[in-house]
Amino acid sequence: MFRSLIQRVSRHYQRLLRAESGATRAPLLDEAALHELELYARSLPSSLLEFRRHASHPLIGETPSLYRGRGLEFEENRAYQAGDESRLVNWRLYARTGELYTKVFAEERRPQVFVVLDRRPPMRFATRGQLKVELAARLGICHAHQAQQQALAVGGLVMNQEPQWFTPAIGEVSLQGLIQAMAAPCPPLAFEQAQPDLAEQLQQVLHRLPAGSFVLLLSDFADLDPDSATSLLHHLAELHTVRAIQVLDPVETQFPESGVFLIEDRASTQPLRIDGHDVVQQDLYTKIFADRQVALAACFRESGIPFRTCMTRDDVETCLGNEDGNSPVH
Repeated sequence: MFRSLIQRVSRHYQRLLRAESGATRAPLLDEAALHELELYARSLPSSLLEFRRHASHPLIGETPSLYRGRGLEFEENRAYQAGDESRLVNWRLYARTGELYTKVFAEERRPQVFVVLDRRPPMRFATRGQLKVELAARLGICHAHQAQQQALAVGGLVMNQEPQWFTPAIGEVSLQGLIQAMAAPCPPLAFEQAQPDLAEQLQQVLHRLPAGSFVLLLSDFADLDPDSATSLLHHLAELHTVRAIQVLDPVETQFPESGVFLIEDRASTQPLRIDGHDVVQQDLYTKIFADRQVALAACFRESGIPFRTCMTRDDVETCLGNEDGNSPVH
């Protein structure tokens, strides 16, 4: 339903964009803006990346893992076996029990950061501030720079008409490839063309990433069905630390007070006709939108995923201020 609303208003917006020669061929963020984002991300007093799951990544690092070995985190005492190093023998326990035990530690591994950025047609829209996709890209790029600052592998999924996968890696080249894809030009796309499905892409994320990754979801979640997505998101959150940021335009929360709009109603074969001058219909739309938001927030909450909403009129500082916990998570 909301995708159709965006479609209707976005078509008007896209005509304006086409009228501006060359405007849609420019990148979302130029070099100066990218440099400012990098400086800002590096200046944040606290990390945006918090890992709550044990990592199963191959690289040795600082985060607790599922593996036992030469780590710092004591795991347990087990009966001594021939060949165990004497320095690992728990001599205090031997003094009390008279039996030899070997101390076992959990290895620390270096987890990965993975950004899922939605650049599909509904995200290429705004009535004020910046495009939804631009704000989402700014947030994703800040997280990517923080990952690099902490020497973590960073990768991502950029959802255009064709999904682009970036395998997590450490290094400036791989980072810049991901950033350039997130900041690439965003010309209007035809809504009628087939687009990748968000739930299907998240299924692939679930199977591709090693456990213990940090996964950031940036989308309007317009095509995510709260009733059917809970199981998928719950499974994702069981394996990874997941954060979800929804990016909306103000017009999506309150219907325009002018014009007549036809909105897709998934509960009916007929589109919903809303007159912007009709107070009753305005109230109806507001209620439908509020119910949808409540259901979406409940879906993420039941999945154990922090979920918040940012508006196109917000700046990155405001959104990431929420990330620090200064504002409540929805």
